[in-house]
Amino acid sequence: MRKKQGILVIADGMGDRPIEVLGGLTPLEYAKTPSLDFLASKGACGNVHPYAPGVRVGTDVGHLAIFGYDPKKVYTGRGPIEAYGDNFELEDGDIAFRGNFSTIDDDFTVIDRRAGRISSGTKELVTTLNGMVLSNGTKVFVIALTAHRVAVVLRGKNLSTKITITDPGTAMEGEKLVKPQPLDDSKEAKNTAMLVWELTQKIYDILKVNNLNIQREKEGKLSANMILLRGVGIKPNMPKLSEQMNIKCACVAGEMTVIGVAKMAGMDTFMLEGFNGEYDTDFMGKAKLGVKLLKEDKYDWVVIHIKATDLAGHDNLPYVKVDMAEKIDLMMAYILKNIDLNDCYVSFTADHSTPCELKDHSGDPVPTIIAGGDIGIRRDDINQCGEKYFKNGSLNNLRARDIFMIQMDLMGFTKKFGS
Repeated sequence: MRKKQGILVIADGMGDRPIEVLGGLTPLEYAKTPSLDFLASKGACGNVHPYAPGVRVGTDVGHLAIFGYDPKKVYTGRGPIEAYGDNFELEDGDIAFRGNFSTIDDDFTVIDRRAGRISSGTKELVTTLNGMVLSNGTKVFVIALTAHRVAVVLRGKNLSTKITITDPGTAMEGEKLVKPQPLDDSKEAKNTAMLVWELTQKIYDILKVNNLNIQREKEGKLSANMILLRGVGIKPNMPKLSEQMNIKCACVAGEMTVIGVAKMAGMDTFMLEGFNGEYDTDFMGKAKLGVKLLKEDKYDWVVIHIKATDLAGHDNLPYVKVDMAEKIDLMMAYILKNIDLNDCYVSFTADHSTPCELKDHSGDPVPTIIAGGDIGIRRDDINQCGEKYFKNGSLNNLRARDIFMIQMDLMGFTKKFGS
C-alpha cells in the first residue's frame, strides 16, 4: 500500500451543547466555517466519544486516546505529563502533581483558582519555591508551565499517590482548600498526606510576602499566593508511536500538557514563540508550521493543537468560542490551500467537550472529520460542520482510538491482522 501523509487539527474542548443566545446552536454550528464545511463534504464525519460514552475526560486522557493509546493501561496521572512537557526527568519513586497558581485568603478559602489567569511573573514565583526541602528530607521541584499552570514533583522515600488533593475543584471558588487525606491505610499514604499539607502551608507562607505578589495587589490584581494541587501520579511507561507504527510524527502546540503527552508518545514537538494556550495564540503560525513539517521536513503525521476553544467553554463565553472556531477555520483554509488531499488526509477533532453552560468538561461526543481526495476516502452526504450536522455521519459511536486507527489505516501504516 502506498503510504500517504496526514494532518490533524485538534480544537481543544470544541464540543458543546445548544446555547440560547446562539439561537439554540452550538458555537461550532453558529460559526461561519466554510473551510470546515468543505472538509466535511470531502470525507467521513461524526460525533466521536473521546474515551467512552458519557465519560468525562481531561485534556491528558483525551489526547492519549487521540494518539491511539488506551488511557486505562498507560495513564498514571496528569502531574507526570505536565513535568514531562518541560523535559523534567522523573525518577522511580517520585510523585508529580499538576497545579494552578491561585488566590486564597488567610483561611485558605479559594478566591480565584487561576489568580486572575496570571500570565507573567510565574517563573519568578517558582524560583522562590523550587528546591525546598520538607521536614523528612523530601525535596520539592516546582516547574513553571503555561500561564497559571505548574508542575510539582516530590522526591523522597516511601511516597504514595494514594492521597486526596488540595484543589476543591473547577468553578469551586468560595470553597476551602482540601486538607490531603490518605486513601488507604498504608504508612506511605499517611506520611505523604501530611507532607503535602506541610508543603501547602509553606507555599502560602512564601508566596504571600513575595514582592511580585505585593506589587500585584498594589495594582489591583489578584495575588498568586497558592498552588492548588491535583492529578498526582508516577513515572509513566508507554510505547512510542514510532515503535508501534514505524511513523514519523510531529506535534505543534502551545500548551504544556499536550506537549507532554506528545513527548511521551515519542513525537517531535514544536512550541515556538507566539504559540501559547491562550486566546491570542498564533493560529496562522501553527498552520504554516504544520504544512512546512509535512512538505519540507517530510513528517508522516502532523498534529496541530489549539487550546483557546476550551478556555472559552470554561469561561462561559459562547461568542468568543465562535470567534475561536472561525480562526481555526482560517487555519484550515491555509492548510487546504497548501496541501493536496489526494496525498494527505486532513482531519479535525477535539479531545473532549467543554459546554459553555457547564464551564467544565462533559461526556458529550466531539465533532470529528477525516477527509481525503476524490478517491481517497468514503464520503458521508454532509456539507456543514457542527454537532447536529454530524448526527448521521459514519463516524458516530466510534471512539478516539478508533479514529486514530482509521487515520493510520488510510495512510498505510497499519499491519494486516491474519494472513
